Amino acid sequence: MSHHRIAVVHFTAPTCWWSWGYEPVFNRLKLVYGDQINLVTAYGTVYENVEEYKKEYELDDAGMVKWAKESQEIMGVPMHLNYDFGRMPKNLLPATLAVMAGMRQGNEKGHRLYRALLRRNIVEDQDVTDEQNVLEAVKEAGVDEAKFRRDWADQAGLKVDLEKQGEDAPSVHVGFYNVAVTDGHGRTIYLDQKFEPSVVESAIDYLADRRLKKAKPTNILAYLKEQGPTSLIEIERVFELPSNKARAELERLEKLGKARRSRLAGAAFWSA
Repeated sequence: MSHHRIAVVHFTAPTCWWSWGYEPVFNRLKLVYGDQINLVTAYGTVYENVEEYKKEYELDDAGMVKWAKESQEIMGVPMHLNYDFGRMPKNLLPATLAVMAGMRQGNEKGHRLYRALLRRNIVEDQDVTDEQNVLEAVKEAGVDEAKFRRDWADQAGLKVDLEKQGEDAPSVHVGFYNVAVTDGHGRTIYLDQKFEPSVVESAIDYLADRRLKKAKPTNILAYLKEQGPTSLIEIERVFELPSNKARAELERLEKLGKARRSRLAGAAFWSA
């Protein structure tokens, strides 16, 4: 096998519930394979005009809530179901541009900001186009606020950054709800709505002829520090643990005063 890398390609957005469902998958892949594989994530926008979005998907409030419930059942992750077009932002582009501004401080900080915005939007029902909410996420993510404000003001430049994403990525057709695993030599596996990391791992191992070394992630506290508030199901999926073991470990960290519990969207979340 030549030394090319397997690429896992996905399209994401800080206001897309599928992206929240895929967080455990991508975070586990990073921990298991490290830089043996290429994780290619491009940031997009769910809609730039809420009226067009409603028309395109033929949605009203009840339809949106029904779709959210169905999606939540498919993904199995906690999220709010309180959708109401009267309260939804007219345009979600500012949230995506905020992520691009964060990316100017490096991928790690940019991804932390993305994660903070995503959780606030999908779990906590916050408007992440609102400046105050964005700046709170910036603080949470450890992003330098003064630099962020300057970068976020450069809307034209950020739109160029957005356009340029994925220029050197493999040419595969992916959306918000699927991932493509490709070997760069004409073999690509498309996985639609697969939120169990093991399914994506199987595709990677198959295309890599099982030649990649796989680490076994065990450090839950480090994960909480990196990712911020995390649900039980996410810990189960990232660390491949049965529910009772994952919960016992989180409760142990809580007793030691190393983790604290909060309730978001009716579910328990733990943070460092």
